[in-house]
Amino acid sequence: MIHSRRRSKTGLRGDQPACRSIGRTVKLVPALAVGVTLTVAAAACSSSGSTSAGGPARTSAPPPATSAPAASSAVMSTLGAHSLPAQTSQTLPAFPAFYDAHKDVVVVSDAYPKAASAAFHANYAPSLSAVKPASQPAWYIVRGPAAPGQIAVLGSEPGESDYSPLWQTVIVRWKPGVTPQVLTSDNMILDLAKKGQLIATKTTMIVNATVVPKS
Repeated sequence: MIHSRRRSKTGLRGDQPACRSIGRTVKLVPALAVGVTLTVAAAACSSSGSTSAGGPARTSAPPPATSAPAASSAVMSTLGAHSLPAQTSQTLPAFPAFYDAHKDVVVVSDAYPKAASAAFHANYAPSLSAVKPASQPAWYIVRGPAAPGQIAVLGSEPGESDYSPLWQTVIVRWKPGVTPQVLTSDNMILDLAKKGQLIATKTTMIVNATVVPKS
């Protein structure tokens, strides 16, 4: 069980705009289907032999690359376009993630340790070993049984005071006998953990996954 280090929220943010715009245009490419499930991401991500902040994490051999969450959608991003010579918009592989009951789009680029980079098909970034996981916002990956439609859950997004593209990975497991429901916010996860319905385990895996704001 973990306790949130973020400031308390007043309920979920389902009634707020889906994602704060930061003055750049991003549009989803409709021809590509979104099909990444959190369960697949969890199975790949949580197989790392990393230790948790509150105790040892489960260890197992790293999964084959085919079990990692392949990007099945793409976004056309203009983040930073024309700010550097010859820099234009770019189509990027991405997958959806919940933040306070709405969906954001996330692009994974780098990770540490090697097991995490293999799981997310990301660049292995040794320098991320210098990042203290507790200093970064958390994203939550469900391992094991999950409700249909479950995807990753973010603990922050652009516009929040604690936002960072670097994430501490937290593995979530439903306790035996509990019927899984779709988790859509970190507060929801922490509340259910306090009630003893699920277990949220911090790991030392750091992933660089930028949230791409939608116009």
